[in-house]
Amino acid sequence: MKLRNFFALFLSLVLLMGLNGCAPGANSSSALITVKLKKTQELNTRAAAYWSESKKPQQIGEPVSVVEYAAPFSYGLQYPKTGYQSVDDMIAQAVAERRAAFDKKYLLPENLPESGKPSADTALFLRYETYLTEDGNLSLVLFEREEPADAAPVTQLYILHYDLAAGTAQKPEDLMWERFRENASAYTQKYFLETEPYKKGLFGDYKKTLASDSSTFDRFALTDDGVLFYFEPYQLFPGSYGLVRLTIPYEDMRAKAAPPQAAPDIAGFDAEKPMVALTFDDGPNPRNTGAILDTLEQYNAVATFFDLGSLVERYPAVVQREIALGCEVGSHSYNHKDFKKLSNAEISNDVKAVSRAFQSAIGQEPTLFRPPYGNTNQRVNGQIPMPLVLWSVDTLDWKSRNAASVMAAVKKAGNLDGKVILMHGIYESSAEATAQLVPYLLEEGYQLVTVSQLIEAKYGETPQPSKLYGYDYFQ
Repeated sequence: MKLRNFFALFLSLVLLMGLNGCAPGANSSSALITVKLKKTQELNTRAAAYWSESKKPQQIGEPVSVVEYAAPFSYGLQYPKTGYQSVDDMIAQAVAERRAAFDKKYLLPENLPESGKPSADTALFLRYETYLTEDGNLSLVLFEREEPADAAPVTQLYILHYDLAAGTAQKPEDLMWERFRENASAYTQKYFLETEPYKKGLFGDYKKTLASDSSTFDRFALTDDGVLFYFEPYQLFPGSYGLVRLTIPYEDMRAKAAPPQAAPDIAGFDAEKPMVALTFDDGPNPRNTGAILDTLEQYNAVATFFDLGSLVERYPAVVQREIALGCEVGSHSYNHKDFKKLSNAEISNDVKAVSRAFQSAIGQEPTLFRPPYGNTNQRVNGQIPMPLVLWSVDTLDWKSRNAASVMAAVKKAGNLDGKVILMHGIYESSAEATAQLVPYLLEEGYQLVTVSQLIEAKYGETPQPSKLYGYDYFQ
């Protein structure tokens, strides 16, 4: 009803402006109103399509729908009204917090378009699912989709718990019983390793993701049938699997856990055989880094990505996929400044900003640091709480922007055993070169490893914080 009244008001305004078209500026005002009405209708269509993805009948409440265009962004939000006032107030507050976080993120200078002004075409969508148990525990699952005007969409999932009778919020740990995590870990590992199509799709360090001490099992909904866990794209499987749901029956969640099935490491390698590390700077980039990851996934290969903190914030899904494929992710600073020109305080602030970005995107710190332009000195090294890594083969892909030239540079380098190859993850030509380079290196007998794996296996050293692993080190 509210939406109908909203559109009726806009139509009335359009008609009114039409009747008074002879007034100064009336035509332009009418045109603006018409454009806004059209945009709002388009937004409503997009929102309705997103909301319809929650096809499961909701177990409680009626939907509250919000569609707004240009305030300063666009919003298509839907959440439940349960009829329990205190719970409804908390749900409304949670939605308001998600909206405020969205506004704050896209009002940051690095996330604004070139005009420097917010774009109403940047939109936030929210939909939900509800699960209600016999004893009055409500699990509310919020699905969030950010659609920047000039970037790839970002999806996130949040699960909230409420005790309807008490009118209080509940923490996940309040709802866990003895052996909750251990049983969830054992069941999911066994299930995914034995069940099609999942057993062929597992990638990356899935055993760590499904370990009993993993935060993976903090996100669950309590249903009539069991405990429902959600696994987002690239958390365990390729993006083509989409959002994976798994309900573990209550009897299995309360039984004595069986030890998980042993399985070989997917990204294992032989320390006695030739190896080389591919590295990619300046990402992540949804299109071109994504194409590089497609190649790595196709050949079950890994690389090391030195990502910019500002772009990690903007494209977290790309970094999540890097991690999911077993790749190593390091820092290339927050926004590519020359560290030799920064003060110690400025370096410290940069390191902290990058740490926040990585923690938010993948829940961990970057493992390595590559100084922008390769510029560093003893003072800078001492301020970096990570190993600093340069390279030994420079493809100059940023200069040639040509896949054939990249291939020629690698072949010219001769024996690549123990070498670190420098490329960039933001150029289409570099992605094209990677599609040729990966199979070439494998055919030549090289194993593709991460930089940390290379340092440990080839040089017998655990990478040390503040130590520079420079050009000469990898010769």
